[in-house]
Amino acid sequence: MLDPEVRLTVDTPQGVVVVLGATKVASGARLGAATAVRGRAVLVNGLPGFVSWLDSGVPLSVMAFTVVDGRIADIAVVTDPARLALMDLPDPG
Repeated sequence: MLDPEVRLTVDTPQGVVVVLGATKVASGARLGAATAVRGRAVLVNGLPGFVSWLDSGVPLSVMAFTVVDGRIADIAVVTDPARLALMDLPDPG
């Protein structure tokens, strides 16, 4: 049986972007990580997640990870500032 494909869904100000495949998802994650200055692990609707902020304290992204059989199967990311402003996020401190 083939492993399920990793899926990344990013909610941006321009719309939703979906990336499929572990290699493509990992490449995108490395690029995004270079932008964040601070971050911390959190629970997002009961899922393991991560919040990142710019140096100014402005939220950059919220990520939630779905894990199946010990592997990340899905990553949902919100980078839309309007949506981030509506979320109850911890302080970057």
